[in-house]
Amino acid sequence: MPGALSAVITMRFTFGAKDDPVDRLGIARIAEDVSFKGTPSMDARAIFDTFDSLGVRRGSSTSVEHTQFLAQILPRHYEDTIALYNTILTTASFPDSEIDVSKQLTLEELKRQEDSPIQQAMYLTFKAALGDPLGRVPMGEPGTLAVIEATDVRRFWTDHCYPDRLIISVAGGLEQERILSALEATFGQWETGPTQEQEEHVVTVGEKTIHHDKSSEQEHIGMVFGSVPRTHEMYYAAQLAVGILSGSGSSRLFTEVREKRGLAYSVSAFYRARQNGGMIGLYAGTTAERAQETLDVCREEIVRLAKDVTEEELARCKTVLKGGLFTSGDLPEGRASSLAEDVFLQGNGRSLDDIAVGIDNVTLEQIPAYLERYPPSPKTLVTLGPKPLD
Repeated sequence: MPGALSAVITMRFTFGAKDDPVDRLGIARIAEDVSFKGTPSMDARAIFDTFDSLGVRRGSSTSVEHTQFLAQILPRHYEDTIALYNTILTTASFPDSEIDVSKQLTLEELKRQEDSPIQQAMYLTFKAALGDPLGRVPMGEPGTLAVIEATDVRRFWTDHCYPDRLIISVAGGLEQERILSALEATFGQWETGPTQEQEEHVVTVGEKTIHHDKSSEQEHIGMVFGSVPRTHEMYYAAQLAVGILSGSGSSRLFTEVREKRGLAYSVSAFYRARQNGGMIGLYAGTTAERAQETLDVCREEIVRLAKDVTEEELARCKTVLKGGLFTSGDLPEGRASSLAEDVFLQGNGRSLDDIAVGIDNVTLEQIPAYLERYPPSPKTLVTLGPKPLD
């Protein structure tokens, strides 16, 4: 990105909560957190001091399908930064005391989830819709976290953290030749892991309705139904369909559910991709008294989407999607993350212009055609609140 004063490095491993042993759920999350807490040559303080001396803004996360590390840097510190990550990733020692602390913090995070009913409702919805392992909560469960030992974490890291499972993307003020030569020099001696194929987990959404009772004046509604994967020819049509339904202040859900009827304080729909499938989710937060009406209107809008989308709506949605694309794509962090996601999901990166062309090429006829071929059924409906809904 010529002229960029910073650069972002994204390192994504293709292991995550789906790879946790059933009796050690949460171990990938613990391993990700404690990997920065010590090596044979540095303790946690020395590692953090080194990051600070390089001016690195760093982050990490564990999802169901991947574990990711991110570093925002000044270009002059690129080689030193990847050398530091190489040391951490290949020689992390996982001190016993640090694992105990991470387990406790993760347990506290799970407890805080109960104070965030929106997050809790969506976790419950994805768990019900996708089952095991794709519906797992990356933080694990209290019972499985309690039995995780330091030796378990070290073994998990050894079994899963190796270069065959690593995607690296870099965006910003660095030239490609410098990026690649430094990566080769730094990571080139890292030995490959055991030869084994990763199990494929296909997205399958079940037809079910589940209610979780919660004493509250609010009702939280979550819904999931299947969609196309990233590589599908109708992927962009799916994006436009979801955008028309819930992509802006002029979208149908926002207009009909919130603005016209005042039914919900929050309502949205969104697309989520997995390596072997895709899905569309919906969330609505409302009062218990108006929850059934809210659900009914959301269903009506989903059905109506296949019948009467206009050229004006389609054009407006394309403008909104491309506006978000080029706004985030102009930043190194957004570009590095999106490239890692592209390679992870479809094996190759996409340019911003490629994505914009894909959006522009969707015709009005493709919206009902997509919904006819991939109707929003079967679906999973999950409610969290004082009463079940029909």
